[in-house]
Amino acid sequence: MNAVQGASWMSLCPPETLITKLLLPGTHDTMTASCPERYYHTQIMSLEEQLMAGVRFLDLRLRREMKAAHREWISDIDADQIFSACAEFLSLYPREMLLVRIQNANEKKDDYEAYGAALKEKIESWEELFYHWEDGAPAWMSLEACAGKIVAIECSPPVMAFGRHHGRKWAENWHENEAISLQDLWDGPTITEKQAAIRMQMDTACCLPETVLSLSHISATNGEPGFPDAFADALNPYTLTLLDEYPKTRGVLIYDFITPEICREVFAKNYMEG
Repeated sequence: MNAVQGASWMSLCPPETLITKLLLPGTHDTMTASCPERYYHTQIMSLEEQLMAGVRFLDLRLRREMKAAHREWISDIDADQIFSACAEFLSLYPREMLLVRIQNANEKKDDYEAYGAALKEKIESWEELFYHWEDGAPAWMSLEACAGKIVAIECSPPVMAFGRHHGRKWAENWHENEAISLQDLWDGPTITEKQAAIRMQMDTACCLPETVLSLSHISATNGEPGFPDAFADALNPYTLTLLDEYPKTRGVLIYDFITPEICREVFAKNYMEG
């Protein structure tokens, strides 16, 4: 198992495997490694380091200027840099795929028109990087079908239809989507409450139909622990012990402060029998 490289772990999975049947390491607020503010800082690895370690779910928060941000913290990293890094990685490892959530980083959510126009312009310039759905196709596909591509999930209200451009579907909806089973208890839970939510979602993910993708946030903030790093210190090791209890769990585990070791513990479960 140690011979498996984080950069290419998907290449060892049968190509006909549906992505819903895999266990994917993911990151919450992927682009915050350079953030100096504790409240908004959620990662220690750069995007490139995450991809090489085995992260296959990215959480991209973009302002209408197409700059990565987390709430009030606005970076100087633009969407072109992010998509360029993803494209370079996928060109080097063409049997891998990336599941990418894209969200308006403006917490007021009062600029959807400007944000949507900027996002669609950016997607058009990177059109070949993104998986596009045929009309009527199921939400989730096999590894073989999406190899070398970004499979996007867009977080704007579905009525805005930002996931379609020039009549083509380039993103699933995050909200109001029956093909997603979501756990995101993030705002001030106790450690015990958050652990219970993580456990419940792992249990749920064991028996979801293959048409439904489980997304479970290991991350949280506010409340008594107060900061993302304090939650991660308690929750990250907890999830790894749960994986032994739920060997059939599948979906995405979305971490703050992910490490190569956590990535390996997660993606290794895809090669286990049972």
